[in-house]
Order: sequence, then structure tokens, then C-alpha cells
Amino acid sequence: MKKNAPPRHAFTLVELLVVIAIIGILVGLLLPAVQAAREAARRMSCSNNMKQLGLAMHNYHDTFRKFPYGYVDSGMVTRKRDCWMQRLLPFFEEGNMQDLYEQQNPEWIMDVDVSIKDRQVASLLCPSDTATPGLGANGGVRSDGAGFQGNYVMCTGDQYMYHTARTRGLIYAYSDTSFSSVTDGTSTSLMGGESIRGGGDTGGWGGAGGYWGGARWGGYGFTALEAPNTPVPDQHYTCKSTTYRDLPCISLVGADTTHNSLRSRHPGGVQCFRIDGSTQFLSETIQLDVYHAMATIANGEVVNDAQ
Repeated sequence: MKKNAPPRHAFTLVELLVVIAIIGILVGLLLPAVQAAREAARRMSCSNNMKQLGLAMHNYHDTFRKFPYGYVDSGMVTRKRDCWMQRLLPFFEEGNMQDLYEQQNPEWIMDVDVSIKDRQVASLLCPSDTATPGLGANGGVRSDGAGFQGNYVMCTGDQYMYHTARTRGLIYAYSDTSFSSVTDGTSTSLMGGESIRGGGDTGGWGGAGGYWGGARWGGYGFTALEAPNTPVPDQHYTCKSTTYRDLPCISLVGADTTHNSLRSRHPGGVQCFRIDGSTQFLSETIQLDVYHAMATIANGEVVNDAQ
């Protein structure tokens, strides 16, 4: 007599579909958490970059008894349009790069050898801004390169970034400020912050982070005239593009009412650093009067809450 075969156990089609649905739900729940963790790590890296930049500014001050200028166009021993970025190179472990730069002899910084001016300086890039390569905003292609564009810029105050006029922030054209200039308090006054680069286009002149020729047109700094991540367009000589996400822009083609705002890819706000070297995440909903007070160094305001 033939024995009965043992019963076989397997998923039914309905059970299989339920398992697949559960796995899909779990992945859907996990993915935002993974993305949030990655952004938190990128934000921490950005903050660390700013701490190093603030420390470099302090070390420069210890050496020269003042902070570096925003930019200069004449009356200096280096190239025209030299800005704080080139002055700080030895203070964030880029001394070799500055040595090579100082050996150059063109009149304009835009004409420095491409191997120097197009070199990507990692400590001046926010990892949340994935636009690559970081080039442009320096007047187009000269000496076979467009010039490195970074994310970090210095605070000029709460007004337009006039080309040669003194402004109310720490850094401006031909500035020679020092700690003694900061009567509003170093723990409540802004030193610098971040912006976004938009894309890798080689054109444009004066977008935030344009260190190799764009400084005169605003590339060295930002103003707190408008809130962080504002929909109000930036204004500089010529825009790299007017269609970049979260980077509206108007080309001035000569006017000196330059205006670059803090912008970032971090959700809800931007990273910045104060004159005392501490870093802070600024909400894009910060009250404008508080933000303006933070951007000036000797205007007599009292900042009780920076958020």
C-alpha cells in the first residue's frame, strides 16, 4: 500500500503579496531616517568647516593684528581682486597653494595659472551642496580656467554690498577691522556663513563664493539685508544662471547695489559662524531685526536671542 506524501508548506500568493507590502512599508519608513542621518552628518561636516575657517581668521588676526580685507583692487602687493580667501590659505593648511599663488605675476587674479585658481579647496565646500565642480562666478574663462567657487562667504553687514564703501559688518572692500572694532560683542556678531553655488557653469561674475575675480562684484561676502534662503534674488554683475533651484539672481551689469544672501541645501535654514568662532544654525524664519543686529559689529544693538 502506497504511503501518503507529506504535505508541502509554502506561501500562498496572498501571503507573498502581504510580505512584499510590509517590506515596502518598512523601506518607506527607513529611507527618510537614513536621509535625515546623512544630512545630519553633512551639516556637522559643514559646521566643522566653519569652525576651521573661524579659527583661521583668529590666527590671521593673531599674526597681523587685524582681520583680512574683503577684497582689494589696488594698492597691494598681490593681484587685483585679491580677497580674504587668498590671505587665509596658510591658516587652513594651504600654505603651499599660497606660495605658488604669490609667485604668479599677472595684474589680475583672474589670470593666475589654472592649476592654482581652479584647485578645489575641500574645506571651503559644504557637503550638502552637490553642485560640481565648484567653478565659476569669476568673470568667465581666463588662463584656461573659470576659478574655484566655494560655499563660504564673510559678513558685510545689513546693507547693500557697495563696491568701495565701508559697510557695517566685519568684512568689506579694503576693510582693516580688528577685535577692537567689534563693540557689539563677538559672541552675537556674525563673521561668515554659507551660500550655494547653483551649478558648474563657468560663466557669471560675482556670485557668492567667487574668490578668483568675482570678489569686487560680491563674491567674497553676503549681506543680511534679506532673510536666509530668501526668494528675493541675489544681485551681482552677471548671473551664472537665473534658473538654478533656490538661487534667484538678477544681473546688474555695473551697478554697485550688490546683494548676496545666505543660502543652503540644509532644510529650514543655513549655517553661520560668529566672530568668537562659534557656529550656529540660523532658521530661515529668523526675525529680520535680530538678523540685522547680528550682522553689524558696532551699531549698538543688543541681541538677546539669535533664533
